[in-house]
Amino acid sequence: MLLLLNKTSESKETRAALLENDKLIEVYLGEEEEESIAGSIYLGKIEKFIPALEAAFVKLPNGENAFLRMRDIKQDYLDSFSIKKLQEGQKVLVQIKKESVGTKGPQITTNIGIAGRYVVLLPFSKSVGISRKILSEEDRERLKKIGRLLKEKYSTGLIIRTAAAEISEEFIYNEMENLYGKWKEIVNNFKKARKPKLLYKESDSDEFIIREFLRPEVTEVVTNDENHREIIRRFHQKATVKVISGDVFENFEIDEKLREVLKRKMTLPSGGEIVIDKAEAMTVIDVNSSHYIATESHEQLSEEINLEAAREICRILRLRNIGGIVIIDFIDMKDEKSKEQILKTVKSEILRDRNRVEIYGFTHLGLLEMARKRTSKSLDEKFTYVCPTCEGKGRVLNPKIVLERLKKEVEKKPNGAKEVIIKMHPEFKNFVEKEELKKFFKVEVHIHYTHVDPNTYEISWKI
Repeated sequence: MLLLLNKTSESKETRAALLENDKLIEVYLGEEEEESIAGSIYLGKIEKFIPALEAAFVKLPNGENAFLRMRDIKQDYLDSFSIKKLQEGQKVLVQIKKESVGTKGPQITTNIGIAGRYVVLLPFSKSVGISRKILSEEDRERLKKIGRLLKEKYSTGLIIRTAAAEISEEFIYNEMENLYGKWKEIVNNFKKARKPKLLYKESDSDEFIIREFLRPEVTEVVTNDENHREIIRRFHQKATVKVISGDVFENFEIDEKLREVLKRKMTLPSGGEIVIDKAEAMTVIDVNSSHYIATESHEQLSEEINLEAAREICRILRLRNIGGIVIIDFIDMKDEKSKEQILKTVKSEILRDRNRVEIYGFTHLGLLEMARKRTSKSLDEKFTYVCPTCEGKGRVLNPKIVLERLKKEVEKKPNGAKEVIIKMHPEFKNFVEKEELKKFFKVEVHIHYTHVDPNTYEISWKI
C-alpha cells in the first residue's frame, strides 16, 4: 500500500491519499473552504428541551444550535459533574458527533472520546474495546489485558485501535498518559468557563493526518515535505519514505481518479456497470451487466459481476464518504449461496472502513440494505453543489415542450415585427427546423444556440 502526502503550495495544507495496486482507496483533502469540527469538544449552553423529540438544543460558540439527544446523556456524565438534573441555561460538556448537513445543525453527544493513534480515551465509560479489524486472537487477548490495566489505573473506558496490534505496550501506556493529561486539562477549562467556547479540537496538523493514514499495510510513503520524514519514523519504522519536488497528487493523477469516482455511472473492469443515485434520505445503487457476456450461465454471470461490484461499491462509499441508508440492487441471483458470497465479500470489505457500517441483509425484493455512519461532509458536498438549472433533479424539460411554449409566445408578436432573434440551448440544434419556424412565425427568423438554460429561451424582435 502506498501513502501520498501532498503539501499544497498556496495554503500549506497537507492532503493525503492511499493507493493500493494504483487504485485510490482513501483520501483526505483538508478543509480549505470550511473548517471541520467533527470530534471537537465544546462548552455549550442548553437553550431549550424538546420533549417530543427527547432532545435538547445546545448553543455553541458560533451561535449555532446543536442537537443533543437525551439518550446521549449517560448517568456517568451526570455523576462526574454532580448533576442531578439538566436544566435550560445550564452549561454542558459536549463533543461534535456529526457535522451540520444542509439546514440541519450539528449533532452532539456527552459520550466524549479523545483519539490517539493507538488508543481512544472514553472518560464517561467503563468498558474496554478492541478494534474489530484486529483478527488475531493472540493479539486481542494481549491488548485486552493491557486495556484492563489502563482502565484500573485511570478509571476510564478505552478503545484500543488497529495500529496497536504491532507495537509494544510501552507506546500504548505513554499515549494513554498523554490523552488522560489532555482530558484533565479539558475538564479544568470547562469548570472555569461560563460562556460557550471551544475546549479541544482534533488537530488538522501533519502529525494528525499521518497518524490516521499511516496504516500497518503501508510499505512506502511519497511526500513533497522533508519534515514529514521524522513524523513517519515515529509512527512507522518499516515504511520507506521518498521525498520528491512538485505536486505529489498531480504526479499520481489523484484529481483524475477523484473525478472518476464522482461520476453517476461507473464501468467495472469486467464491463458491468454501477449507477449511483443520491436521494434526500438514502443512496440507491444499481448494478447491471451492461455489455458483459463472458459466460453463458446467468447465475455465474450475476455472481461474477455482483462480487466485483460489491468490492467497488465499498471502496466508493469510503472514498466519497457516503453516509446514511444505502440500498444496493444487485443483479438478480436465485441461488442463496450466491447471495451469501456477496454478503461475505461486503462484510470483508467494510473492515477497511474507518466508519461504522451496519449490514442488514437482503430484503424480499433482493435489495441489500446497509447503513454507514458519517461524521463529516461527503466528497460530493465538498466538490459539487446543486445544479442551478435542474435544481438537483438531474433532468430538464423535454425539448418538444420548450418548443411548444416558444411557438405560443411568438404568436403574440408585436405589430409590425419583421424579424425575431431566438437564443436557445445548443441541445436544440437537433430539434429545430429553421424553415419550418419561418413559415409558422411568418417573419425572418435568426436562431443563436448560445442560451445556457435548456428549460428556457430568449426572444427579441426587430420592427
